[in-house]
Amino acid sequence: MYILTIFLSYSFFGFIFETIVSLVTGGKLNSGIMFGPWTPIYGFGVLIMLFLKKQLKKLNLKKYQEIIVFFLSIVVILSLLEQTGGMLLDKVFHKTLWDYSNLKFHITKYIALEISLGWGLGAIIIGYIIHPKLKKYFQKMPFVITAIAALIFSIDAIITFLKYV
Repeated sequence: MYILTIFLSYSFFGFIFETIVSLVTGGKLNSGIMFGPWTPIYGFGVLIMLFLKKQLKKLNLKKYQEIIVFFLSIVVILSLLEQTGGMLLDKVFHKTLWDYSNLKFHITKYIALEISLGWGLGAIIIGYIIHPKLKKYFQKMPFVITAIAALIFSIDAIITFLKYV
């Protein structure tokens, strides 16, 4: 349940983040393909990030070495996640939710160096500052709250899938 709580929480936080970015940049308010307040790529990204961080701890690196390896690894891994997510959204739902072609250092439509470096920095902030402070709350989250959120998320995912496929 802890992993599910993390996934759902960061999917929600990702939705909030995307909404704020959209408001600041003058974009549209709907930040995703789902009807509810979820942006699942953030939930997956944070789970991957936390798994990587746990594996790096086992290497007993000096803290600065761990952070450098973490940053570089997460830039590559989250860029691949972003590429895969963008391609899947195009193929399955026939929607393009982001397009970095207008950025100077874009690599593909879905990946740009500027954004990837931002994901690396964001991962350090989440992994080393924010998540350690929130971890105890996620661990103490009542089962019923996670179960209800998971049920709502699942219904939303099914409705979304059926709408576009």
